[in-house]
Amino acid sequence: MYMKQTDKNLEYLLDLRESQEFDCKRARIKPSKIVETICAFANTDGGVIALGVEDPEKASRSERLIGIAEGDDNVSDILNAIDKEFEPPLFPVKKQYIDIINSQNHPDRLLLLTISKGEDIHSLKNGDTFRRDGNKNHKMGASEITRLRYEKGILKYEDEKATDVKLNDLDTVMIAKYKADTSSQSIEDWQFLKDNGLASLIDGQWVLYKSAILLFGNNPAVLLKSKCSIKISHYYGKERNYSGNPNFVIRPFTVEGCLLKQIQQTMEYYREIVRESPPKLVGASFLPSMLIPEWAFQEAITNAVIHRNYFLEDDIQVRIFDDRIEVESPGAYPGHITPNNIRNERFARNPILQRVLNRFGNAPNLDIGEGVDRIYKVMSDNNLYEPRYSLVTEKPNSVLLTLFNMQKIEYWDTVSNYLDNNFSINNQEAREITNIQDPSKVSRLLKKWTEDGLIEKVESGYKGNTYYKKPGTTIVA
Repeated sequence: MYMKQTDKNLEYLLDLRESQEFDCKRARIKPSKIVETICAFANTDGGVIALGVEDPEKASRSERLIGIAEGDDNVSDILNAIDKEFEPPLFPVKKQYIDIINSQNHPDRLLLLTISKGEDIHSLKNGDTFRRDGNKNHKMGASEITRLRYEKGILKYEDEKATDVKLNDLDTVMIAKYKADTSSQSIEDWQFLKDNGLASLIDGQWVLYKSAILLFGNNPAVLLKSKCSIKISHYYGKERNYSGNPNFVIRPFTVEGCLLKQIQQTMEYYREIVRESPPKLVGASFLPSMLIPEWAFQEAITNAVIHRNYFLEDDIQVRIFDDRIEVESPGAYPGHITPNNIRNERFARNPILQRVLNRFGNAPNLDIGEGVDRIYKVMSDNNLYEPRYSLVTEKPNSVLLTLFNMQKIEYWDTVSNYLDNNFSINNQEAREITNIQDPSKVSRLLKKWTEDGLIEKVESGYKGNTYYKKPGTTIVA
């Protein structure tokens, strides 16, 4: 696949700095160094390597287009290594050539390698395993690899045996309800739990799995000696006040109990907020202070409960502000899921939890693989800004979903669609697609969307090359 030098993607390449999902290298680099980066991308969130482009710290913008002709044989070795050096094999690596005029004014090419995030953990044949950390490759140790196995869903916390937990530690009312909802009242409790993948008979002794505790335990946080609840923080205004006078609407509280009760009690608090929120004047109409549809919030909470990484000892964090709700779920995206494919792809980190919750008569989840996409659609149907998924890297990675409690202003859909297809936008391009003639008006729109967290401003490092993109997106190759 080829692109011409005039293609906008070439300009992006020259503007980009090496990052979590982008790297650039001369074609003469040792193949062993490139396969380390490929391994790191596959074990993290995927990424793009531009071969034939000099590091921006080593050359001016006009001198960075070196091309791959200086190392054709080396490039062949790199491509061979992609097929031979990884255990297990990678998802197919996309190869894309770009015709250029190189820094010596000769016809040449660049090679873009797009590495997909892997469902498995990929190692090199020599046994080394790498993960991407910012713009560097990090060699992983045994404990880090174990944690990554939980992140990706290869190891499942829900399948582990629960120690020192008995049948009478479970919520018998909730078990009876689940039995009734599945027409299984005649089945003895232990057998019923076994039939649903929640218990086993081992050497004549019944053993409960951690999934049973999460789903039916009287208090899973106590029984599992772990943080596996929902923490709700409700604030006045749009930001947290870190001074000695916190701006809480109510003191932060934790919702405990089995998973279904956690979801139900969180929804009860949300309905209370909606009922008690005074209407506000928007234009010529009075609208509720909380505009986010109940169904969108319920799906967000349910997804967090079902798909979080329970190996990490942390609660789901729900933060409610005047202009948005944040739902932070412990653990990075499972399997091959990334912010770019989360609307269309499926991967269940906790399939037992997902299945059982779905079989309750008042199930909070549909389990048809459309939950995230439906959040987008129901927000759009209510003229609200689209949800934003981002990765919080300060902790062990966690996924942050932001639901914006703001009605879209004019021109957002046009700019948003453009960004979905073109990665970035500048003032001139925004004027072209919106037919706004005034650069100052476009600047004000871009500034507002940046302040609201819908887009982010990127200073390329080169004079005049300022553009905007959606948070969490990387170059489309």
